[in-house]
Parts: sequence; structure tokens; C-alpha cells
Amino acid sequence: MGEIISFGIQKGGVGKTTVTAISAFLLSRDSKVLAVDFDSQGNLTQFLTQRNIYDFTKHTILEAVKEQNPLPYIQPVSESLHILPAEDLLATFSRYVYQEYRGNPTTLLRETLAAVKDAYDYILIDLPPNLGDQTINALTASDYAVALLQTDPFCYDALDRYLETLQLVQQQTNPDLVLAGILTLMMDSRTTIDATILEQARKDYEDVVFRTVIRRRSRIKEFSLEGIRQRTKIDVEVLRPYEDFLKELKERVHQKG
Repeated sequence: MGEIISFGIQKGGVGKTTVTAISAFLLSRDSKVLAVDFDSQGNLTQFLTQRNIYDFTKHTILEAVKEQNPLPYIQPVSESLHILPAEDLLATFSRYVYQEYRGNPTTLLRETLAAVKDAYDYILIDLPPNLGDQTINALTASDYAVALLQTDPFCYDALDRYLETLQLVQQQTNPDLVLAGILTLMMDSRTTIDATILEQARKDYEDVVFRTVIRRRSRIKEFSLEGIRQRTKIDVEVLRPYEDFLKELKERVHQKG
């Protein structure tokens, strides 16, 4: 049975989609992976498929949850990496949940993914940058949650509320949800404030913070335009921190298992 892992924080522009995409790509080298784009911006879809999100109109995660059957909507990225794509009509998810759906509004995604959970080693969910119905659904569907911390004061201030949301989900809809950890990313080593925020996070949250720190690299931005590559020495170098993060993540997942 696959492990469902969500990546989230209620702030935009923190590198959430990038770490989800690269993690899915790297895991798929020796595991079968399903990436779930649960953000109506569709950035994960565009990143992994290198296609326009509107190529997938009416063949997205929105149709999958409405039918509670993801199988017709899963798209192959490679033999071992698949995606449930999204485009901006996913923004109507809340309206569907409360006006048309007749079941539990918090468990719709979990019930949808149950049909394919056994077919994958990992299912990674890219969450939207808010604490609304999509985030609650995704956390309710998850076995593990990775909270993302950009070393920025606003993102750091948002972290406590995100962790409170995780606790709320644990109490009300998913008692088995585990906080896998807090991943620090987009760190700029040249600025004092970034180092200060990382130090404070490690003081406040101790071992919950992953040892790995992912720093800003321009090559990562290029991956979003041309796809993830491992062709050059620079490619290998910029992907190494993501490899290190996944080693830590697997250790934490397997400890529970």
C-alpha cells in the first residue's frame, strides 16, 4: 500500500510545487509514484508534463473527485511517474463539495485516492497556498504531511497556523496523520535573516525540522521551463539536496511502518 504525502504551507511562492515535482521525479527512479496536483494554478501539472494545463480540461483531479474514480484521469509522465493534473476549474471544488456532493465534505479526496493507493509506492499531493477545503481534504487523505518553510519572516509566521491546522485535522478527520517534518527551502545563504530564521526554527521545533536545507539555485527555475534533467554536473549538484531530503523522509516514513 502506498504512502500518501502532502506538501503544504498557506503561503505562495515558497517553492512548494518545485519540491513536490522534484521529489516525485526522484522517487520514481526506483518506485512507482503518483503526483496529485490539488492546486488550481496547475503548476505541478505544467512542471511535470511540460504541457499547457488546459490540455487537460475535463480530464483532471476535479473530474476524478466528482466521480470518485481517478483511473480515467491519471496521465503518464513516464513509466513509473504518473500525475492527476489540475487546471483552474479546480477552484470550484468548494462549491461542488457544499452544493452538490452528498457525502462527508472533508473525506472526498481520501475516498477518491483509495481506489489507486495500492497501485503506487508513493502518492505526493501538492497543496494550494491556503487553509481552505482543498487543503483540509488533502491532509485528511494523507498519511504524512511535510510543512514547508521558506526562510522568510512572513512564511515563518504562517508556520504555527499551518501546524495548528494539522492538529485540527488529526483531531477531527484523520487521527493517523503524521507530521513528517518541516523542510527549509529557498534559503539565501548571503543574508543574515535567512540564517536567523533557520536557527529559530530549529530552536522552536527541534528535530521536527529536517537536517537538509534546500537553497536558492537558478538552475531549479530552468527545470520548470524545460523539465527536470540529470544530464550535467550542475544538474546533479542542484538535485543533491533533494536527494538528501528524500533519504530523511524515507527514514521517517519507515520508522512508522
